[in-house]
Amino acid sequence: MVPASADDEQRSVGAESCSPGFRGCPFINAAAEYADAEHPVRQVVRAHRIWFKQTIEDMLREIGVVDTADVADQLVMLRDGAMVSGYLGDPSTVARALYNAGSAVIRRQS
Repeated sequence: MVPASADDEQRSVGAESCSPGFRGCPFINAAAEYADAEHPVRQVVRAHRIWFKQTIEDMLREIGVVDTADVADQLVMLRDGAMVSGYLGDPSTVARALYNAGSAVIRRQS
């Protein structure tokens, strides 16, 4: 079962990625602009990603997923792809694809 909070997150990312004028994830964009991993901008990006992954791990733990770190890595990767796909691809497919893929990852580990 996909928790309501994870379901909401997947739908939110999908909706954001499909909105008019969407230009991709600001954190992914910032990381692309600052190649030096030690640059202060990249440190902010790193901190955000650590927080985001921890938030996902907490949600997964609530529904009994054992290997929360591995599943969270997969969900963060899916989210990153969704943010890029919403900008480069057909945004009308992003929300559904993210939800289906994320749900499959969670079901496989539950």
